[in-house]
Amino acid sequence: MPPDDAVASPCIDLCRMNAATGFCDGCLRTIDEIAGWASFDDARKQAVLARTASRRKGARVVMIGERFSATLTLLPESIKSFATLVNDLNPLHHDEAYAQASRFGSLIASGTQPTAHLMAMLATHFSQYAQPLGLEFGIRLTRAVKAGDTLSMKWQVTDAKWKASLNGDLVKLEGEASNQHGENVMKASATIVVMEREAAP
Repeated sequence: MPPDDAVASPCIDLCRMNAATGFCDGCLRTIDEIAGWASFDDARKQAVLARTASRRKGARVVMIGERFSATLTLLPESIKSFATLVNDLNPLHHDEAYAQASRFGSLIASGTQPTAHLMAMLATHFSQYAQPLGLEFGIRLTRAVKAGDTLSMKWQVTDAKWKASLNGDLVKLEGEASNQHGENVMKASATIVVMEREAAP
């Protein structure tokens, strides 16, 4: 008999693998998750249960509630070179004397720079196990990002539903970035499609 604190199997004795989804119709686990269950530790079993709960809500590829984060320090040369690359010629991004005399007191990043890094996080994260494609983004810049600022950037999957026409999950996310003082500099939303990675030929 398993100990009282053991994670119970989600099996409900409806053991039928669904060829379309790749999950058991009863417990919504994959065949690998079913076969490995007895050898998984409690933490891994809980992770499987979280994923099956997400599948029950309609996701197949991503997990609803999934979170990921990254940090970024924007140095003066990075700010200048990025602004040049995107043809943003505002002297606040290039001329240190001009910027120091401004209300900001230092160079500030082009709004396109932290935005690009925040958006790129989605591709970097999901491409580790799937094939993401951006569809729609909403970005609100709430505070200037100054030279030397270190940003803490994060996203969370708030909803996901399998769309057969896209051959992937239609995923909605909420994101944000804050500086080293804990001040919010950006809020974001995104809708992307995340497809299962194609097997190598």
